[in-house]
Amino acid sequence: MAIDAINGSDVFLAVETAPASGTFTQVGGLISNSTSGTNAAIDLTCKDSNSWRDLMDGEGLQSMDISAECIFSTDTLFQVVKSSYLAKTILNYEIARGGETISGGFYTTAFNEASPDNDKVTASITLSSSEAVLDI
Repeated sequence: MAIDAINGSDVFLAVETAPASGTFTQVGGLISNSTSGTNAAIDLTCKDSNSWRDLMDGEGLQSMDISAECIFSTDTLFQVVKSSYLAKTILNYEIARGGETISGGFYTTAFNEASPDNDKVTASITLSSSEAVLDI
């Protein structure tokens, strides 16, 4: 089975600018991004486990982190994301890649801004899931 490669230019990050509106606006141009997920298992190991670790099937804590470096398409979008970071609030985001979109509430855990002298302002953000991330 062949796996189709996804171009980096085909990956988009969008933010819901008005809470609970269901309308997402593309943040701007992504320079780079990465998505990582974790599943933290629940350890049930006890003295009856005969020195073997015993993990609970189908349970555990899931999380997803998205890191992105981007050029924001408008000052308004930049301010929405930066304000959310400063206020420690959760925003709904979508990330689309290769015909697949994931969506959910994310907390901005890092916000770094770069303002080169003769170039566009860029921001690097790290988003951590705060709820179930849906594959839509």
